[in-house]
Amino acid sequence: MAGLDLGWLIPTALQVLGLAIGLGVVGFGYEHAIRGRNLFTDELTQGTMAGWLAVAGVIFSIGMALGESAWIYKVIAILLAVLLIGLVWTAPRTKQVESIKKPRQKPTLKSIAWLVARIYIGIFVLLILLWGFNLSLHAVHLYGLAKSVQSDPSQIKADQIVPLAEAASGDVGSIYNQLRPLFPIFNNLQGLPGIGGYLGQVEPLISYINGLAQAANEIVKGLEPMLGNSSDGQTTLSIPERISQAVQSGQAHFVNASHEIGRASQVRSRIRSELMPASIRSLYLKVDDNFNLITAGAQVLQAAPKLLGAEEAQNYLVLAQNRDELRATGGFISGIGLTTIQEGKILKFELGDSYQVDDFSKAYPAPPEPLHRFMLADYWVMRDSNWSPDFPSAAQEAQSLYMLSTGTQTQGVIAFNQIAIQMILEAIGPVTIPGTNEPVTAENVEEYMRQAWAPAPEEGLSQEWWLHRKDFMQQLGSVVLDKALHISDQGQLMNLGKTLIELLDQGQVLIYFNDPTAQAALEEGGLDGSVHPGSQDYLYLVDTNVGFNKVDSVIQRAVTYRVDLSDLNQPTGEVTLSYQHTGNGELPCKQEVSYGSGTYADMEQRCYLDYWRVFVPGSSEFLSSTAQAVPAEQLLNGKGWSGQVESMTGEGGSQVLAGLLMLQPAQSSQIKISYNLPSSIIEPEAANIQEYVLQVQVQPGLEGLPFQLEVKLPENASATNTGAGWTQLNNKTWAWQGIVDQSTELKLAIQTNANQ
Repeated sequence: MAGLDLGWLIPTALQVLGLAIGLGVVGFGYEHAIRGRNLFTDELTQGTMAGWLAVAGVIFSIGMALGESAWIYKVIAILLAVLLIGLVWTAPRTKQVESIKKPRQKPTLKSIAWLVARIYIGIFVLLILLWGFNLSLHAVHLYGLAKSVQSDPSQIKADQIVPLAEAASGDVGSIYNQLRPLFPIFNNLQGLPGIGGYLGQVEPLISYINGLAQAANEIVKGLEPMLGNSSDGQTTLSIPERISQAVQSGQAHFVNASHEIGRASQVRSRIRSELMPASIRSLYLKVDDNFNLITAGAQVLQAAPKLLGAEEAQNYLVLAQNRDELRATGGFISGIGLTTIQEGKILKFELGDSYQVDDFSKAYPAPPEPLHRFMLADYWVMRDSNWSPDFPSAAQEAQSLYMLSTGTQTQGVIAFNQIAIQMILEAIGPVTIPGTNEPVTAENVEEYMRQAWAPAPEEGLSQEWWLHRKDFMQQLGSVVLDKALHISDQGQLMNLGKTLIELLDQGQVLIYFNDPTAQAALEEGGLDGSVHPGSQDYLYLVDTNVGFNKVDSVIQRAVTYRVDLSDLNQPTGEVTLSYQHTGNGELPCKQEVSYGSGTYADMEQRCYLDYWRVFVPGSSEFLSSTAQAVPAEQLLNGKGWSGQVESMTGEGGSQVLAGLLMLQPAQSSQIKISYNLPSSIIEPEAANIQEYVLQVQVQPGLEGLPFQLEVKLPENASATNTGAGWTQLNNKTWAWQGIVDQSTELKLAIQTNANQ
């Protein structure tokens, strides 16, 4: 019990006791008045009842005086307590007699006492009303804050965040403290039919919201030096330097935030959102969807001083990925660099050609088998290090190969692609590159990179071009980084922060930390880019361009997944992969290592050679496929591909079904794969209700994946509590359709007959 805050216990206990006694007396007096056909007010001012009512008022008044009420209430409560102490001993003990008309007499001490007792009853009821009114004010104010933030969060200015967080946490804290004494009553009544379930939600919901509100307030307090328009010279520092100073000084707040989040986590599983009113449910779900992100944020902030070089300089490996040549974690590693940071200051930023890192005097390991088979790679070098779609695995491999190549130890990895550059430029605005005629914007940055890469017409594919074709990476990266790190406008800074979180959520920016605490926080927030099948159904399409070209820029893909749950003990899945080549090239399909004419457009109009992998739940059993064979003459290995889908164990305990696709320009193709699913993907929720949950993961580098899920239900079963996006195709099939651009959970509750 050490360190436990019990300051609320005595005041609230007195208030509850006083209310209980008072309500009991009122109820008993009303019942007695009905039986005796007397006036209700007369009954309450007679003998023992008046005394007990006075006692209740004294107890309640003392509790209010000792509690966290406003001072005006405290003063009133103290005066009432003094007055009512006298009434306790002067309450009349006479029995009720038949009322007869008497001549008017002068007031006596006893009659005055009766009058005061009647006045007290009114005041006592008024105090209860004031208590309820005060509670309602906090609730209404809090609801207004939530709606304003939800309606247009972009309009919130940085210097408004601190008072907004304080106001919200204050309202929630007051509601929590005023209702906390009633939690045991609500919990004991949750067994009642009808209203009981709702009463049982009061404690976990209020406790959960209070924990998150206090945590948010602590985080905001810790970051307060970063918020608002600083006049202490901080604006002359770069953003990482300002962050470094803030996170070092705010550690106590971040620790408190983690403590509050832990308290919220303890009651989270008891909350049933379906029992909430629609308006409250939408607000709750919006907050709860970010619970893991909030948890991760508090943990990362505690590790931030070390990550920003407070103890010693930190080296981070930088990987620039080209999504036009799609690889597992977002694209071919076209550029490799290093950034060094100490006390938040960027000491070094280098980004260059990934080919220049290789040192073939070193003993590079053997590459993954498909990389050797389909691209004839004899060594596993840095530019191919992201073969695994599990980014923590790929990042560790990249660091190992970088260490082997350069001898430089790194403390983490940062990977990004063109989508990240576009979105960052949208947040910070255009930049000017030395030697260019017009600013580089979010709209033209991809075209700028392609033109900067291509050789000049008069130069052609020369050795000089080869050595300098990626110089633009350092130029563009330095300018964008410098502008982003020196933003002075707080609104623009907030927009940049929001953009970075969105990029992390979508996997367009991927980060790996060697520091276990920081990496665990990324994993907790679902921001680590890992393959995470979980215990339910899982689907993750991973495409890898093995054609030595940039054809992914003109490929459109979609996935349809049909799940047959007719027999819940033997579910099956069928995935249809649809590919459309929107190019118009006319060259015959043949895998070759060639830059062609040297233009980027030429490399986009080749045949698409894709090594596809579909990650499904572990223990899934491959049944059949419609994948087409690739002839030997079309592949560098001269052996072709038989069309037989391969099944193997994948990352995170998943099962991988893999094959090869050769697709001509202006053509389309479909691949169907069917397999048995483990029965464990269906989980019981309640009596006769089971839940089907599909986790869809989207490959980084894709702007969005068109996805359709169709679920066939068992006989004598129906879907219940279907969420947004679900439609009923027929009596037994439900479907969800949309564009997924990040890891997404799709849920369907299935209700069956008791005898099934």
